[in-house]
Amino acid sequence: MIKQLFWRRSYTLYLLVFLFLAGGILSACGGEQAPATIVVTEVVEVAGETLVITRLIEPTVTPSPTPPVAPPVIKPVTLDISFERDEAPDIDPQKVSDPDGIDLVENLFVGLTRFNNKTNLVDPWLAWEWQVDNNGRIWTFRLRDDVFWVRPSEREENGIRQAEAVRPVVAGDIVYAIQRACNRATDTRDAFILFIIKGCEDVYKLPEATPADLARIGALALDDTTLQITLNKPASYFLTITTMPLMRPVPPELIDELGDDWLTSEEFMTSGPYLPLDSSLQSLHANSLWPFPHPEDGNVDVVNIRYLNEPENALALWEARSLDLIDATDLDREDFNERTAAHEKVVTNQTLFYIGFNFDSGVFREIEVRRALSAAIDRETLAEELFGIEAAPMRHLTPPGVVGAPDISQVGVGYSPDYARLQMAASGFGSCRLMPEVTLLVSTSDLSLLQAELIRKMWIDELGCTEEQFIIEQAQFGTLLANTSPDAGATRPDAWELGWSSYYPDANNWLGDLLHCEESENRQNRPCSEVDTLIRRAGQTLDLRERLDLYREIENMFFGETGSVPVIPLYVRGGTVLQQIWLEYIPALFGGEQYDSYRIDFARKELEQSR
Repeated sequence: MIKQLFWRRSYTLYLLVFLFLAGGILSACGGEQAPATIVVTEVVEVAGETLVITRLIEPTVTPSPTPPVAPPVIKPVTLDISFERDEAPDIDPQKVSDPDGIDLVENLFVGLTRFNNKTNLVDPWLAWEWQVDNNGRIWTFRLRDDVFWVRPSEREENGIRQAEAVRPVVAGDIVYAIQRACNRATDTRDAFILFIIKGCEDVYKLPEATPADLARIGALALDDTTLQITLNKPASYFLTITTMPLMRPVPPELIDELGDDWLTSEEFMTSGPYLPLDSSLQSLHANSLWPFPHPEDGNVDVVNIRYLNEPENALALWEARSLDLIDATDLDREDFNERTAAHEKVVTNQTLFYIGFNFDSGVFREIEVRRALSAAIDRETLAEELFGIEAAPMRHLTPPGVVGAPDISQVGVGYSPDYARLQMAASGFGSCRLMPEVTLLVSTSDLSLLQAELIRKMWIDELGCTEEQFIIEQAQFGTLLANTSPDAGATRPDAWELGWSSYYPDANNWLGDLLHCEESENRQNRPCSEVDTLIRRAGQTLDLRERLDLYREIENMFFGETGSVPVIPLYVRGGTVLQQIWLEYIPALFGGEQYDSYRIDFARKELEQSR
């Protein structure tokens, strides 16, 4: 009986096993294979009775190992530019003089502050705040402690060489830079700009400055993150001077040891938003330890620089889409194809040309005559005749790209023939034809002569003057300067042609340093008036809004409808660039280009380059 039961149970269980197995096989024959269920049969004795027990065991699924996924390849965003020269320029901040070198200093060396090319104002940089004492002479700067002197390491991430920190940039590095610039032996270009710092001019006059002499300059490191600078007089425009290369910190230990060779040694280090891979300065990589975000949504990781002898070589590479931006000023536009010409843009510079008046002249002491002659000049036509698109007409003095400059199309009468005729009629002469002869002194260049002739013709056409009334004389530039100095006496002409360029990016460098009756050369011999009080006030007040309003008011007092017109602003010179469609940037009208503010549509750049 037991055997029969066992046989029956066994038969039933084996049948179940068979069905399970068959089910697994059928599942396997279907679409997606499922893990087979395991059937375990055991024969046991329970209370003397033999039992067959069958259990179903679900298998543990061991997933197949997933192959590792390679991280996505991130390409650095590259800016490809060129310099028209054989080799890298000098980038010593206290010695740099040419535009290419200034561009590189701007990107390789941090400054106390930085000029904002979009707002034309000064932004914090190494100095995160500053205070000025009540007398306006002592400036105290608080410095960040997370900006470092760096060198390129051997490590690379996403195509960008990583920076290796040497030490923090400290206040003593700036003190050393100021002492170096005030030392005549350094031969700093435009070192006189720092003569506003106490003791700088005295040291500069010494044939050889000792350490004790340098220590008397008004620059002091109170500690590693606190810098104190003492000025000779209150000067709110000093803040713009702190943006300039000659005040950029340098490493004293390197210069003291290596002298002029510090820039080419293996120990060379920088402190700016980019670091060079070597002294050839052909490739600049983003400083991985830089604590600041890119300004203006900039996104450039790597700057590649090609040094080319001829501008035509740069043009060929630009047309092949291998360069993002080139200087096109010296190129022959007849060589431009249609696509190239469409990408040409004008960038004005900081050199303004003007006609100066001798206030001692029997003719030009009359304000109405000065107003009339100024308003009779069509500056746009004049600039186009002389320079094509590479000049911009000016109706006031301060050019674009400096603190306090009005918009180029605002403030000042400019070209207004009807106003010019009314002013001439209101003068003591009543008519241009009744004026005595006047002498206009210009340089010996053919361009200066052509400009003078064009202006004379405009006075003839608009005011009814005669050619004989305006005697154009030419002189070597040195003679021109000597004969127009305020104390030149009888050799002074009635009017003259000269130019002026920014030394620092502030309206005081124009309205104060060029036109103030006492704080400039005052070649015009213009008597002091209310406007000079306002110029001095604008150069001292620390209230930025007040400064900007004052400069605008001063420009109107000189060049508005009731202005005194001490000079006739004519135009600012400029150059042209060729800019690829994938690049967005705000050009630096003063100082160096800021590559970290450039933005490149890299996907579009790659697409265009693949065509």
